[in-house]
Amino acid sequence: MNSLRTVLITGASEGIGRSFAETFAKQGHELILVARNQQKLNELAMSLDAKHAVTCHVFPMDLSTRESAKTLFEQVQGAGLAVDILVNNAGMMQVEDLHQANSDTLNNLIQLNVQSLVNMTQEFVGPMITKGAGRILNVGSIASFMPTPGFSAYGASKAFVLSFSEGISQELKGTGVTVTCVCPGMTETKMLSHADGLEKYIPGFMKADPNVLADESYKALMKGDVVFLDKIANKLLVQWATHYPRWMVRGVNGLFGRFK
Repeated sequence: MNSLRTVLITGASEGIGRSFAETFAKQGHELILVARNQQKLNELAMSLDAKHAVTCHVFPMDLSTRESAKTLFEQVQGAGLAVDILVNNAGMMQVEDLHQANSDTLNNLIQLNVQSLVNMTQEFVGPMITKGAGRILNVGSIASFMPTPGFSAYGASKAFVLSFSEGISQELKGTGVTVTCVCPGMTETKMLSHADGLEKYIPGFMKADPNVLADESYKALMKGDVVFLDKIANKLLVQWATHYPRWMVRGVNGLFGRFK
């Protein structure tokens, strides 16, 4: 624990990010909380300090802008903080056919889910390598393993996260820094409830509690697992998607997408 004390969590103000903050606080980590809404971050910091007596640092930041990762890194360094664990959780979903999608929202999704995640990793991994110890947790999805008609850009962005995480995990072999890609299925969060009615068609047994997900992801991260899938139903779904012909997976997912 001493060598992996301070964790930076993006998208920490709500959803899975908030659950990650609770999990790391329970384990006694010092927290750097990042999200756009400063008021929500301040409230979370006070709550975690009251419950777990942990130190929390609040950095309000919109990570959907191009220079945000560099700016955040400089601010964290300027505050004299060293990040031992990076949790790249911030992300967004857009449930629309591509030809109907708002282009600005689409570009923000790609910037946040892909480019900012890469930039954050590149900025913060250097000091970890120098120290010879560190952990990086990237939040993917079961969508990382299959096409997602109806929200294709989101699924493709999460496929990128998985591929990127596996690639750099191999690059970092022997450095003391590990990379874990957590690939949750449908999770009971605000993002799911705003997914254009998609949540109504998800069986209850496939929906995860974000607090349980965060606790299990923490264990996988600290063990150094490269890919973590929660819930047996999600594991079976991924097995189906990766072993059956791609034309079949596309077709079934396309049929499901019509109900969104």
